Amino acid sequence: MYKEPMNYDIETSESPRLEVEYYGADFPVDTLVKRMEEEEFIIPGFQRKYVWKEEEASRFIETLLLGLPSPALFLAKDKFSKKYLVIDGQQRLKTLQYFFQKSFPNGKVFKLKGVVPQLEGLTYSTLPPSERRELDNAIIHCIIISENYDPRGMFYLFERLNTTGTPLKAQEIRNALYHGSFSELLQDLSRNETWRELYGKDDIRANEQEHILRFLALHFDLEKYSGDMTNFLNQFMLKNKDLDKISENEIKNIFFNTISFLKNCIGNKVFYENKLFNILFDSVMLLTAQELKKGLECSKFKKFYELLIKDKHFWSFAQPSTTSKKKLMTRLEYVRELYRNTQL
Repeated sequence: MYKEPMNYDIETSESPRLEVEYYGADFPVDTLVKRMEEEEFIIPGFQRKYVWKEEEASRFIETLLLGLPSPALFLAKDKFSKKYLVIDGQQRLKTLQYFFQKSFPNGKVFKLKGVVPQLEGLTYSTLPPSERRELDNAIIHCIIISENYDPRGMFYLFERLNTTGTPLKAQEIRNALYHGSFSELLQDLSRNETWRELYGKDDIRANEQEHILRFLALHFDLEKYSGDMTNFLNQFMLKNKDLDKISENEIKNIFFNTISFLKNCIGNKVFYENKLFNILFDSVMLLTAQELKKGLECSKFKKFYELLIKDKHFWSFAQPSTTSKKKLMTRLEYVRELYRNTQL
């Protein structure tokens, strides 16, 4: 295996330069297949579906058998498990695995299709021995991100390198980079029946998981917020990936108690009195979670809610830079003050 160390500088709006260390490595195909079998590669959730058609898969195998170059795989070494996170290339890795296993996941025999005549219809086991050795020893170049990466740099690098065909949402990237007990918990919370009734739509592209993450991050770490919501959520998810800082029960209790109160007191449309979902969601969820600790009465909260949704000054916070630290803190304090001054 050949390794070549490299550095990659990323320019972002929050920092002029984020350096990510990576190196090049050449792996024989049979080694990659062996590592797939031994589950040394981590396939992110949004990448798990195998979408290549037989002809696409066959042409990739044909490329290797003909000795033609193949695009590099992009991997990142996970600093916790020491396994490799697949940033880009899971279709190719799974194609190799299925060809060596002689069948696709649906059980159909993997015979080469739509390739040069001498290879048409062949399986791995029916390849001539010389061709089989050629495939086993074919080299695929990998670019591997060092495990000592800056989480911000890794996030932006993932955003740029992944070529799934559909631009990735921020939470999809987080679920890949910071996979663990916390990311699994977020998925479980998003499937809760009460939450489903409040949110009102299916979780497409992990959008609602980000809303739940945002609530939890602001509830537990509000004082650490600096004005960059993306990085704030990244750091919170990384810090809590294994749930060793905040327990699963603590997260479940605050989340379930908050949404249950809102559903029972206000109803399913609590977040949809205006098209500006985020500003109402943050304000109502955070206030409810905070006040529940002191004892929250539905009658007062319902009166407060009626005042809030009619309050023009509150909605004025939904101007550009809504997530700036000053504007967020001012808005949350305004909401708390409005609640404190609410009279039945």
